[in-house]
Amino acid sequence: MSSIIQSQFGVNVLDVIKIQYKTRIIFDYVQSCYTVSYIQKGEMLTTSSEGEYVASAGDVMIHRPNEPFNVISKRDGVHYLFNINATVGAGDDFFKLFPLGKVIRVRDRDVYERKFDELRSLWLQEEDELRNVQVGSLVFYLLYEIVESTKHGGRRASSDPAVTDRFNEALQFMEDRLDQEITREELAKLYHMNPVYFSRAFQKIYKLTPMQMLRKLRLQHAKQLLESTDYTMEHISGRCGFYDASHFSKAFQTVYGKGPSEYRKSIKFTKTSIASP
Repeated sequence: MSSIIQSQFGVNVLDVIKIQYKTRIIFDYVQSCYTVSYIQKGEMLTTSSEGEYVASAGDVMIHRPNEPFNVISKRDGVHYLFNINATVGAGDDFFKLFPLGKVIRVRDRDVYERKFDELRSLWLQEEDELRNVQVGSLVFYLLYEIVESTKHGGRRASSDPAVTDRFNEALQFMEDRLDQEITREELAKLYHMNPVYFSRAFQKIYKLTPMQMLRKLRLQHAKQLLESTDYTMEHISGRCGFYDASHFSKAFQTVYGKGPSEYRKSIKFTKTSIASP
């Protein structure tokens, strides 16, 4: 028994590269092809319009054409990547027909790395028809491994704990300095990030800009002080980073529906009522 198999897969391989770096920071990078980047060593924060993801050793990142993205790593690493355009059938985009997610955990690192080394070796050889067929076959094999990895739970969601904990350092920085002037630029420096991009990435996770979060933390702390101390409004406003008591009072009322003095009285009344027989 014999079968005739007609391949419907077409691939244009543009580059095959190994990148080694001490740190790597790229903002708003746009390309005209897909980049499939495997992290052999290190950890990388990658962001785009799809969200924010942390990719580590054994993960593949897929960067899409004509969409700005950022990659940030503060430690040394090694990436295996290839740039391609891939089509199926009459020219449909492979990655649109088979959406794979932004970051995927490879099911077998040894196999993936060995096949990439074969691909890299072939890519560096003199170009001829046989070499081109072999290159295309190995790229197809690597894509097959990535697709199969998603079936084994390899797809990483942007809600992973590794992502949502990303800005804990910024939150702690704010909480430790509520009485001080803090700028978006200061917070962005903690992550070696562009301030505009940092604000966008932060807002994707918390649904608040960094400055809105700072205001929220200040008001929450002020609320706690009103409930547990007899500090004056001037003292609380200063400790929580407000310009003056008037500014603090307006901000508090906007959020909690009562001015700070009225809120303190209501808390004392409640405590007295509970304590009374």
